Amino acid sequence: MNNYKNSAYKNDPLQEEIIKNTGSFTLNITVEKDVEMTNKFSHIPNFIAFKTTLKKDNNIIGIGTGSAVLNQYNKFLSRTVRFAYGSSIVDAIVRSVKILDALSIMPTNQKESEIDLEDQDKPVFFNDEDLPQVATEKQRQFLEKLINSNCNEDTKGDYLEKLESPYLSKFEASQLINSLISVN
Repeated sequence: MNNYKNSAYKNDPLQEEIIKNTGSFTLNITVEKDVEMTNKFSHIPNFIAFKTTLKKDNNIIGIGTGSAVLNQYNKFLSRTVRFAYGSSIVDAIVRSVKILDALSIMPTNQKESEIDLEDQDKPVFFNDEDLPQVATEKQRQFLEKLINSNCNEDTKGDYLEKLESPYLSKFEASQLINSLISVN
């Protein structure tokens, strides 16, 4: 299937793009107790948190967290712990997607010479206007002022973490601004 240059998909840019992105990745997944998050939520009894670090060739490509609370609703110890564990792995994988794209990491069974790059960036179903736009510098500056003036020390760190993300969209920035304005 990877020898698609001679296949029926040769003239179908969608199928070529799909085939180009198939293959195997060798990743290293490290799961550990998330001590920082556990300390932040120390006021919640039986709080469980894991942090997963996802690496490709010793380069971190995703960090995810997962948590759960052992209580009367989640009373099965093993299941509750495994839920937090699995959630942290899924979160790391989800967060790695943009980095994989930014680094143009190819599956191991693909070689750049096998890929037909002609028309690879040709829009098929949508244009750039349909994609999420990153927050503007003006939004970021306004949001930072709101965070500094409206947030207490308990919530300030969470907002600043979101603000520092290079992937903060215009829509997400607007939502954060609205939530901070409604605090007044």
